[in-house]
Amino acid sequence: MVRPDQARAQSPWRDQQRPGSDRGGGVMESMHKQLFLANRALIEKLVPIPREILAFEQGWIDDAIERSMTADAPADLASLRRKLVELVELESSEVPPSAQYVATDMTLDEFRILVQEFALDGLTEAQVFYHLMPRLSLPAQMPMLRMMIDEFGSGNLKRSHTTLYQDLLSELEMPLDLPFYVEANSSAGFTFPNMFCWLAMRADPSWFAGVITYFETVVPFFFECYTQLCERLQIQAHTYYSEHVHIDVFHAIEGQRLLKAMDVSGDLDPVKAWRGICMGREITNSAFDMAVDKARRLKHFNKEAILERAC
Repeated sequence: MVRPDQARAQSPWRDQQRPGSDRGGGVMESMHKQLFLANRALIEKLVPIPREILAFEQGWIDDAIERSMTADAPADLASLRRKLVELVELESSEVPPSAQYVATDMTLDEFRILVQEFALDGLTEAQVFYHLMPRLSLPAQMPMLRMMIDEFGSGNLKRSHTTLYQDLLSELEMPLDLPFYVEANSSAGFTFPNMFCWLAMRADPSWFAGVITYFETVVPFFFECYTQLCERLQIQAHTYYSEHVHIDVFHAIEGQRLLKAMDVSGDLDPVKAWRGICMGREITNSAFDMAVDKARRLKHFNKEAILERAC
């Protein structure tokens, strides 16, 4: 294993992943796939991640931080909360073109491609959070536990969010097996779960606390594009999306409780939490935009010929 600071110093990948450059695109996709598989091996079997993959990960994370960093940073929890409120107000006041397209114009086959791109997360949802728990103080574990209880359907397999995603895949007549999506997905489909693996297992927990609070706060209005699409296309297995619109209102409150518990125990670094918010926003928005763009370009989902991964 290699520490994040060591990985940062030796990463050879950073010049290959600058936005707007095609250089190293195939390498990026291959490395994100390797990182996802290495994360799964660590989560499932505690297999250490190779140093070169961790070096790639740190270079990728560093670039996302650099692209998204703001000029000012919060000095304490109160200022962190103010900045988060301002950001959420800004985001809720405008609908990105990609989200608008999903809501009003995306076809059923294009939707299949979009669902494909986020299946790596949907089929493994919240599993990595177990690795975060012992890294938090006991008071901070409580709000996380309440979020996880919902993620896993309060112990009801049929209500687990992964099961809800499988229900959606079944209605869309798409494969249910994770290996299919490992092969079919482009790099955008790997970045979201890879980000949460870094946050939960390797980053200072302040980064995770910032990202999860931001994410749970924006999902109730951001996922409206999905619920509108499901209504327009008469998708019956919409619960994966409509459940998030409902339950993440409460998860946003738990995120605030997580920040507070960490602050009380002296574990919260507000600068890292804010940078986590900015980084998480950068990676998530980019992944969504790229997935929508891929769906619009390819038009048709083909589960027999795995052509999408090269696009």
